[in-house]
Amino acid sequence: MIPIPSIYLWSAGSALFAFIGMLIAHQFVKPINLTENQAALDATLNIVGTLVSILLGLLVASSLNNYQALEAAVDAEATSVAEVCRLSFGLPTDQRREILTTCLNYCDQVISEEWPQMTKGHVSEKVYTCYGKLLRNIVSFNPKTNGETNVQSALISAMQSWGDYRRQRILWLDKSWDRNLMPVLLMCTFIVLIFAYLYVRRGSIVLHSFLICFVATALGANLGLIFMLGHPFSSDWQIQPKGFELNSQLIRKYTDIH
Repeated sequence: MIPIPSIYLWSAGSALFAFIGMLIAHQFVKPINLTENQAALDATLNIVGTLVSILLGLLVASSLNNYQALEAAVDAEATSVAEVCRLSFGLPTDQRREILTTCLNYCDQVISEEWPQMTKGHVSEKVYTCYGKLLRNIVSFNPKTNGETNVQSALISAMQSWGDYRRQRILWLDKSWDRNLMPVLLMCTFIVLIFAYLYVRRGSIVLHSFLICFVATALGANLGLIFMLGHPFSSDWQIQPKGFELNSQLIRKYTDIH
């Protein structure tokens, strides 16, 4: 069975919630006199709707930028691993093999162990240990030629970039802005729907329900986008460790490390 994308569930759930609310409003809310009050309702709804649409638009754009920045950081981390592998060929055989083996272990552990843990907001201690071991080996290496000295310097720079990108990925797990903002967004959504319910007229329930469901679908889709973009390691749009998978394949294919 093909799973239904969460964005459709958000939209359908919002439409269903709004439709039930519409039925309740038609059943229990006394229709107001639109002839006298429609101008005030229209003006207020336009103000509230504009403010909510601006807020949702800004948050969707910001969430998308953050998602793309994190995705770029994950790719850059994998690129730093690949750079360390390439630079290791300028070192003696024993040192090169140890670096390549550690890089391969790092990629494999990120793929098989850390990525599943990140869906629950955790990271792997084994991956920490693997990175620390490689860093100690590179820093403690004693170069004997100018070429090895240059390679070591480049390796240290690559390791620093590697660590920075990994830190950016891990810190994302502790963010809380989406949990703080979601109640506000839900409150704004309810306010817009309540204003829409005020336009109750006897005999117009079908048209009114369709219009309410369309509004709720759009609001639910925006809320779903913000939620999924704010959970890049556990939502339908989960960032995948493709760069690490490619590193692992290339190390096994073009070296004698397995």
